[in-house]
Amino acid sequence: MPHRTSILIVDDEDQVRDVLCENLAECGFKVDVAADGQQALSMIDAGTCAPQVVITDIIMPRKEGLEVIMELRRRHPAIRLIAISGGGRTKSADFLQLAKKLGADAVLPKPLDIDQLEKTVRSFLA
Repeated sequence: MPHRTSILIVDDEDQVRDVLCENLAECGFKVDVAADGQQALSMIDAGTCAPQVVITDIIMPRKEGLEVIMELRRRHPAIRLIAISGGGRTKSADFLQLAKKLGADAVLPKPLDIDQLEKTVRSFLA
C-alpha cells in the first residue's frame, strides 16, 4: 500500500472532528483525531500517531490551539500546522492572525470550506 499523508485533527467539537475526518479520509488521507490539545500532544509524543499535518482549532479546553502550535513548533518543527477558528465570543480573524504569528503554516476560518482545506493540505505536499 502506498504511503498516505497522515493528518491529526484537533477539535473539541465532535461534529467538526467527524465531518473533517470523513471528508479528508475520502480525499485519501490517513486521519487521526484528538478532542483537545493535551490529547493531541500526548498522542504525538507517545508515537500513537505521526502526522505530517495537524489541523487545530484555537479555542478548546485543557490546552488551546495556540499552545499546541507553540509546542509543536518547538518540539516537532517539521509538522505542518493549520489553525482553524470560529472565534468564540471574539473575531476569529484575531485568533487566526495570532496563530500565524506563532507559527501556523496556514489559517482558515470556520465554517470551513472543505475544498480549500484539501487544497491547503495538498499545497504542503507539493
